[in-house]
Amino acid sequence: MCNRYKTAKDIERLRTIFANAPDDWIEHSDHKYDTVYPKSTVPVVLSVNGEQQYMNFRWGIHPFWAKTKSQILTNSKSEEVLNKPIWTESFRRRRCLMPAEAFFEPATVEGKKYQMRFELKSGAPFAFAGLWEKSHSEQINCCSLLTCEPNSLVAEIHGRMPVILPSELFDYYLTTPADEAQDLIDVLRPYPAEDMIGTFDSTST
Repeated sequence: MCNRYKTAKDIERLRTIFANAPDDWIEHSDHKYDTVYPKSTVPVVLSVNGEQQYMNFRWGIHPFWAKTKSQILTNSKSEEVLNKPIWTESFRRRRCLMPAEAFFEPATVEGKKYQMRFELKSGAPFAFAGLWEKSHSEQINCCSLLTCEPNSLVAEIHGRMPVILPSELFDYYLTTPADEAQDLIDVLRPYPAEDMIGTFDSTST
């Protein structure tokens, strides 16, 4: 489960993958820490009438069955998006991209706990495949990132990883019609391990 990642905070860097990103897009996301955690306000990209829209949503979907507001789902298993009622409609009709520069997973080495930082070898920003919906407890938009089986690099310390989409698949993921959503399953796969690096993280924020 991924519950911490680094958002891209440089709009010019973001424009290398989202050319039309507006100047004020990331000004409305959380900047308290260098990385974001569940319930943070994070940048997302949607497709509305065939055009990309740049928004900021809260990370973590509050499911209809939750008994308290603190129960949120930050990750969604890609293998379950078409057979679990909680995800089906969102995957068919409310998909989003969540830009990032790195994600973190806990690791234990010789009894000591660490955080491993994973990013692209190129150092470029990227985007997770995500879902969004309006909170059942509050009238705010929320998002959850999709996960898949890990590649060989991430598998050394964790059993899942976020779905990182190549930029050439952004429009396909966002604009595929609801009745063709099942065709997207094939692109929800591990990002190539040879194009990523993992390092011990020396920060806690």
